[in-house]
Amino acid sequence: MALFQIPELKKNIYFWHITEGESELIKNLNFPNFFKLKFQKIKSIQKKKQYLAVHKILRSINIDLNSLYYDENGRPLLKNGNYISISHSYNYCGVITGHKKVGLDIEKLRPKILDVSSKFLSKSEELLMEKNIKNLTKVWTVKESLFKAFGQSGISFKNNIIINEINSEFTRGKASIQFEKKIEEYDIEITNFSQYICSVVSKIN
Repeated sequence: MALFQIPELKKNIYFWHITEGESELIKNLNFPNFFKLKFQKIKSIQKKKQYLAVHKILRSINIDLNSLYYDENGRPLLKNGNYISISHSYNYCGVITGHKKVGLDIEKLRPKILDVSSKFLSKSEELLMEKNIKNLTKVWTVKESLFKAFGQSGISFKNNIIINEINSEFTRGKASIQFEKKIEEYDIEITNFSQYICSVVSKIN
């Protein structure tokens, strides 16, 4: 499957629908040693294909792997000072880049989100929406995106990450992270395609 974008989202977000086998995905990919070793350690066939599909995106948008590295919290960063966020869920992968902190998360709609919502949903957020699979998945992907963008470990999704505003369509809003005397605010974009929810956050100022 070729690279694609979703019109309602920012222009700097790219996706890949994985329909190929491993041998097809790996064609024309030349990994530096670090990424080659990382790939060789992956056991799951699905995770291998996700890894390769992400690198197909990176190659398609001209990101040099030698400019990509990971910090002590496992967050991908670019040596030119720009930000990058990567996500994958089952047969879809995505990459976003930006001059400000950005976060991206893709999740497949699954009923089990109903059983774990109390672990990430704050009391104020319960008042914003009906608690169904789609809405709860949207909240989870927003918070996962914010966690990725913020880039620190030890954050409570329920207590440190709060959705402050959301529109009636549940597609745009604002959220904040407060952690260790540090506060950051983010714009939110949410969309769904096939049986997936995708959330994107970008830091305000």
